[in-house]
Amino acid sequence: MRLVVRLLVILLASSSLLGGAGAADGLIQEDRAEQRLKTIASGLRCPVCQGEAVYDSHSTIANQMKTLIREQVAAGRTDDEIRGFFVTRYGAFVLMEPAASGMNLMIWLFPLLALSAGMLAILVLLGRRRQAVAPPATSVGGTEEFLTRLERLEP
Repeated sequence: MRLVVRLLVILLASSSLLGGAGAADGLIQEDRAEQRLKTIASGLRCPVCQGEAVYDSHSTIANQMKTLIREQVAAGRTDDEIRGFFVTRYGAFVLMEPAASGMNLMIWLFPLLALSAGMLAILVLLGRRRQAVAPPATSVGGTEEFLTRLERLEP
């Protein structure tokens, strides 16, 4: 009887270990899919939220977008294909970081241009200020008169 109990314990222990190995593979694949979902959804803007990523949003449309991303990841599409799908559906606005091309290029260049213009304006103003400073006088008027008065005061 003890032999039967030991065999059952060994059988149960080994089956749970072997069954867990298959589950671990499924979890790893699920983790990869969820990681891709996080990466893609973090780069997409929720259409109804103010500047919030789809991954962080809990709105209905964000949840639908996450479901679409999961389906497309499962279908084997690349990250760029999935982003392209949402861009064609919602426009370039849906991207958290707009592409640096066309009019969007101004978004990237304007801060640099504004900073350069500000520095140039400061340099011009400083240059004018240096020129506006009066040069030191070479001779002081009235010194002879001052010296004669000073001599009169001395005993």
